[in-house]
Amino acid sequence: MTTSFSDSYNIEFSAYDALGALDPILGIDTRLFIDPLLVKNTKIPEFQSAASKIEKYFESILTLLKASQKEKDIFWNQAFKNFKSSEISGLSIGYGKDNDGGGGIGKIKKLEILKNLKQILDAGTDDPTIFELIGGFQDGVGPDLISDLISNILIDDLITYTQRICLELKIPLTELNFSKSYEPQKLPKNLLNGKPVILVPKEFLRDLPIADSFMDIDWICKHNEQLRRYLNSVIEGSFKKITIKEQKGHIRKAIVDDPEFLKEILEAYRKQSPEYYNFSDDPKGETIWYEASKNYAKEYPLILQLSSQPTIDDIYKIVEKICEHFKVLIEDNQLCKLLYDKDGKRKPEAAAQLLFFGIANAYCLANNIDISPESDAGRGPVDFKFSSGSNSKVLVEVKLTSNSKLKKGFESQLPIYQKAEKSQKGIYLVIHNIEISDKRWEDFLKLTQNSGLSNLKMIDVDAIPKPSASVADE
Repeated sequence: MTTSFSDSYNIEFSAYDALGALDPILGIDTRLFIDPLLVKNTKIPEFQSAASKIEKYFESILTLLKASQKEKDIFWNQAFKNFKSSEISGLSIGYGKDNDGGGGIGKIKKLEILKNLKQILDAGTDDPTIFELIGGFQDGVGPDLISDLISNILIDDLITYTQRICLELKIPLTELNFSKSYEPQKLPKNLLNGKPVILVPKEFLRDLPIADSFMDIDWICKHNEQLRRYLNSVIEGSFKKITIKEQKGHIRKAIVDDPEFLKEILEAYRKQSPEYYNFSDDPKGETIWYEASKNYAKEYPLILQLSSQPTIDDIYKIVEKICEHFKVLIEDNQLCKLLYDKDGKRKPEAAAQLLFFGIANAYCLANNIDISPESDAGRGPVDFKFSSGSNSKVLVEVKLTSNSKLKKGFESQLPIYQKAEKSQKGIYLVIHNIEISDKRWEDFLKLTQNSGLSNLKMIDVDAIPKPSASVADE
């Protein structure tokens, strides 16, 4: 089962939220990231020296690389050792492989990053801020790496911050290990698995770091005529048609060939005003689903009954009932609003998956039914797995009609997942968030009706917002 950190300690969410910390959902990573630019603008007492710590850390790595004459000499090896990129267990943000943490990058990727930084250094740029823009020129590096770097640099501050928040909320602390590189620290315990929890200020978090926009090719070409001419000369057709890896390669070559160009980017980046994630509107659907799901489950209760030794058919009936109830909440009780932001823009598919998971989790909690998000079945992730015991499982996959792989998902994905999970039944939950052509929908319906998969059912949900009754009557 899944619960929030505040709920696990019976803390009122409003009291917890007033302190400004992210309320992690234990067992699920919130896909937001620590942005160094936001950290540098904070007034939180524990982080007043954060900006200088970040700069000094990056500066020390560059100093070692600059002194290095060749790979694996004493300076290079020390830079490699000091470059801490592992994901800290207990933060519950980013794309951790173990739900609550445990990702990071491997030695090969770290070596590649250092090689590219050395090349940029040798070209004449030694500004430590370049670390914050790594994702723009390094293939395979995203916002989670920068977030991991910053959390490693500021781990002592994050621990002190966590201790203060817990002290104010009277949450007990226990000596716990969060990393092999550190001594045990007094931290709150994840009551689901006994591991530590490290809290992060909400104001540090974004869906994508601001830095990404400064290494975006459109922004660069608007601000640098020389690079625009260079790209036009080496690339045939649209720059956007080449791979991300190729794009980053061209950007990397440009900043090595012209250090002045990189200085322009860094200066613009430093002058950028902080842009904070809107947790109230939650445009990516990463956090609002949890409280909303609890409130809907309380307002619209669903009575479920499961015997002590349920069969696969018993579990399927429960899952089907939850899916049909979710359909009613979306279509008739305004739950669909959480699939769009305040401007009516569609949120990503992950928002719909989390919303369904929240609703299902709330109803399963009282019925001793295990629900697991994104179970790894060997061939790829299944959105949800319901089970009671080890042999009775029902899989549910959530897809939006805006997803171009809607048909492919039904045709090939779930049957593969079912085989890998030794599951006998599945539900393909289709959520309409855009109007699709009659032909596309008819073709999809024919596929579901003629698939020959008797153990796989499709349920469609209309989540396209309807005008209010007063507007509809005008």
